[in-house]
Amino acid sequence: MDPIAVVWLRRDLRLFDNTALHHALKGDLPVLPLFIFDTEILNELPRKDARVEFIHQCLTDMDNQLQGKASGILVEHGTPQQVWQKLTDTYNIGAVYTNRDYEPYARQRDKEVGEYLSSKGVAFHTFKDHVILEPGEVLKEDGDPYVVFTPFSKRWRDALKPADLESHPSALYFDNWA
Repeated sequence: MDPIAVVWLRRDLRLFDNTALHHALKGDLPVLPLFIFDTEILNELPRKDARVEFIHQCLTDMDNQLQGKASGILVEHGTPQQVWQKLTDTYNIGAVYTNRDYEPYARQRDKEVGEYLSSKGVAFHTFKDHVILEPGEVLKEDGDPYVVFTPFSKRWRDALKPADLESHPSALYFDNWA
């Protein structure tokens, strides 16, 4: 079985200007988009949740767009650890690409998934995407966060680099789907 790259979609439900998707599609491996309905999160939500319905609609729209490219989105349900174990048993995954998520649960989940994938010899690439500057990029001289806006805004402008505002045109590489 030929190796593939997997783009793990989470908060970034779009095919255009998606940093992880851009880098995966630019690579040498065919790309399989993946979304995991994480039961660790879903089990805490009401049965009928507008956020989950919105996510489902976004995935349906994206999948319809990909059908024209002879591809589609793989949608899984379970804990990320269970899903990644299943996927590494099913596919020859060469690399996983995803955009960083900064919530405490997400950071721990990504640490665990990254360690698991590393144990399987799978590269785990994460990217800054839905923020201009990440947490920790704008701190006071002593390393503490700002509590007053004006000094924060001045440091934020000083920290900003042209690369922070760069677009990632995924559509340029739409011929590399799995």
